[in-house]
Amino acid sequence: MMKSLQSQLTTTTTALDELTKVVGNGRTVKMDIDRLNEYAVRVLDQRLARAVDAPVKRVESTLEGFEQRVSAMGAEKVSEATQRLDQTLAKAEYVAEAVGHSERRLETLEGRQAWTALGRLCLALVPLAAVLLVIGGLTMGVFHALGFGPLLGWAWGLSWRRARGGRRG
Repeated sequence: MMKSLQSQLTTTTTALDELTKVVGNGRTVKMDIDRLNEYAVRVLDQRLARAVDAPVKRVESTLEGFEQRVSAMGAEKVSEATQRLDQTLAKAEYVAEAVGHSERRLETLEGRQAWTALGRLCLALVPLAAVLLVIGGLTMGVFHALGFGPLLGWAWGLSWRRARGGRRG
């Protein structure tokens, strides 16, 4: 028993020496700053996670509500834009058909327009021709009475010869 007691005493003394080395004189405390930092950070992380968990969930639910409203508004705007685009395309098709119809009408009228315009021009010139004929008849008699008849005949003949490529004379 003595031996066991002695071995326990030796063990206790050795442990006491080791504790004295670690603790020192008992008045100063030595800390391992790195281990303390690790422990403090781990504890703070856990506490912050618990403290922030509820507000984060509230913010997430609020954001989900916003996302749903924004997506609903976006879908509504897209459907409105699609409807407007369909209306615009329908109007564009109507305008294209109307323009095509107008072009066909213009093409059919184009051939008629030349003859119609020529006929109208001739009708407009009939009174002018009648007036010129009357004025010419009156003036020719006066010119012949004054002796200009042979001179006018010569000028008329000269213009006919030039027009046919004849000689000058």
